Amino acid sequence: MKANLIFYKHQKELPIQLQNRSVCEFGEIFQDYDEHVDSIYVCYAQSDELQGEREWEKLGNICYTFVEKNHITHVEIDENNCEKINMPVFLEGFYKADYHFDRYLSSKDRKEVSLKLPKPFENISINAQKAAAAVHVARDICNEPANKLYPTRFADYLTQLFDLTDVEVEIIQSKDLKEKEFYAIETVGKGSEYAPCVAILTLKNSGEDPVALIGKGITFDSGGVNVKTGSAIAEMKMDLGGAAAVIGAMKLLADRNTACHVKAILPMAVNVSGANAYLPSDVIQYRDGTTVEVGNTDAEGRLVIADAILYAQQLGIDRMIDIATLTGNVGQALGLKTAAIYSNDIKLSTKLYKYGQKSGDSVWPMPLEKDYKRYLNSEVADISNMSNHPFAGSITAALFIEHFVKEGTKWIHIDMANTTKIFPSTKLEASGFGTKLLYELIVQREELWDD
Repeated sequence: MKANLIFYKHQKELPIQLQNRSVCEFGEIFQDYDEHVDSIYVCYAQSDELQGEREWEKLGNICYTFVEKNHITHVEIDENNCEKINMPVFLEGFYKADYHFDRYLSSKDRKEVSLKLPKPFENISINAQKAAAAVHVARDICNEPANKLYPTRFADYLTQLFDLTDVEVEIIQSKDLKEKEFYAIETVGKGSEYAPCVAILTLKNSGEDPVALIGKGITFDSGGVNVKTGSAIAEMKMDLGGAAAVIGAMKLLADRNTACHVKAILPMAVNVSGANAYLPSDVIQYRDGTTVEVGNTDAEGRLVIADAILYAQQLGIDRMIDIATLTGNVGQALGLKTAAIYSNDIKLSTKLYKYGQKSGDSVWPMPLEKDYKRYLNSEVADISNMSNHPFAGSITAALFIEHFVKEGTKWIHIDMANTTKIFPSTKLEASGFGTKLLYELIVQREELWDD
């Protein structure tokens, strides 16, 4: 079925038979049936409360959802009023909505939707499709079942994904982790039959100093010996949401040929209990000599992120962003839509809110309350990976990671454990959160890191 998509702001722009039904509300949508080509009328009138850029993305999402629901397969956007639409963001929303994780369904009853635009907007459409494709990659990674995407297979996937791009992929295999001083990653992953590894992605098409993106890549997290309980444990296949966001951002940077120098470090492991699993009370010594007492095996994310941070600093990188599904506590603080951001520079924290709004990945600055670090004290090691206090879990996790950030390094930490799923859906469906945010932070890096 074919349809023309027409934007309108006032009732008088609608056919007479639809005018009385319209209240000219943003996102209002009508279909006018015709024996040849239907017309879809979409209202773009915005009230004072709907001035945000991401509202245009929602409008694109609304349009795609309507088109798919009504079995329309060919859409042509009418040129009328197009100049009044934030077309790059609208198209991004349209293409992002074109997502279904159905590769394991034996029957797929879904038809592709083609979109034709007025000529002046064709290049914009290409860019929007690249953004949507990057987010879809992040969503695919998080939606994969744990028996289909484990560390070594994850590494193979990255090699294929970035083949024929400017992104170089290096995989540090399990047998080499100790030699390369990734002691925590080797420790966390040794309980599983699926061996841990580290993926390092490098995109260098500028002469500037590198920025590190670090993403937690735990392909399944049972909690280890401190096993998780509850019916939602299947969600733990999404414990690689941080790595997925980094990968999506790297894909978009490469696809858009962005001039930058980025080093992505992705520690990958399966955290389960087994004969060789690490235990509460174990002590891990890191490459800088720091010793950590394992207070809880379900606090593994901060252990592997610390490994990656020390590696990045060893390479001489002094600007880094880590992103991880780190704590359940962050959802209690911020709900299920907004991730927490921390930094050792308060000016960076406040800047990030703006980039979150622009990208559509909502974030909120949180305090690194130094007095809370006492809750990480250990009697047998320099620090414990688990707070001995029931409150401020996201903050103490961030303080643990900051312990490994040396003076002079500019560091941002994003705790996104609460945002891996689509909001407000109740389905186990990944959001792709963080892909666009990390992309924006790299594109706007001069303004971001500027003192």
